[in-house]
Amino acid sequence: MSQRILGVEQVVSAPERAERSLGRIAVEQRPDGRRPRRGRLVAVLVVLVLAVIGVAVTWPQPDPPIAAEKISPPEPVDPNAAASPCTPEDLDVGLAADRTAVTPGVPVRFTVSVRNTGQVQCLVDAPRHGLAVTVYQGEVGEPTAERAWSSADCADQDEERLLLLGPGDVDTTNVSWSDARSEPGCADDQPRPRPGEYTAQVALAGVDGATSDVVRLTYTVPQPSASPSASGDPSGEPSGGASGDPSADPSGSSEADAGKDAGKDAGKDTDEEPEPSSP
Repeated sequence: MSQRILGVEQVVSAPERAERSLGRIAVEQRPDGRRPRRGRLVAVLVVLVLAVIGVAVTWPQPDPPIAAEKISPPEPVDPNAAASPCTPEDLDVGLAADRTAVTPGVPVRFTVSVRNTGQVQCLVDAPRHGLAVTVYQGEVGEPTAERAWSSADCADQDEERLLLLGPGDVDTTNVSWSDARSEPGCADDQPRPRPGEYTAQVALAGVDGATSDVVRLTYTVPQPSASPSASGDPSGEPSGGASGDPSADPSGSSEADAGKDAGKDAGKDTDEEPEPSSP
């Protein structure tokens, strides 16, 4: 747009025209005739810009897209899949005793359990000679512990016992210790255990690390009762002797003496001559 001022044509750009129009409007709105300050207009513009920025910051952001590898669910576990050998992480081996105070002649009953804690079924070879309870005098694992007894010493070494355990399945067996010592091969004439503190533990052969917690036992031997005195039974009757039985009836001896006196009198009467009779 061009306008002619005093014979000179002046070219006015569009932004300049808008600014002039705003200026005229501002002048018309002020009754005192003063021109509006440009600083106020700048402040209004700054406020508008800040408002736009605040809305952009507080506006909820859209959720990020899900990665492609997380869209598909994991493969389900088949509990009936082909069984593989159980690992130590799949098994929980337990040991419990019916009592912890052991005395001679009263066997201790152990309960052995094998549980599958995994998510799939697995196979475990658990014959009685391979699932052995061992009793030590002292603490299990200590160099000073002495092996006293094991359920594997007298078990059938040819036994086969393969277990298929599903998730959560438990196999339970019982073993008794008759407070006797044992050696591999089930040798006879073993000495009795010594009184003291003992520990017991079960381990599954062929599965490294499949062991139970330790069970603690106390073995005591009762003291024998006091023997009777060597002088004999104090309550017995006194033995016979020169004094005789004090309870005997003394009348027997009196009668014998009377008989003796009568015999003497009779002899005297026989020896004496009869006196002559008077005429």
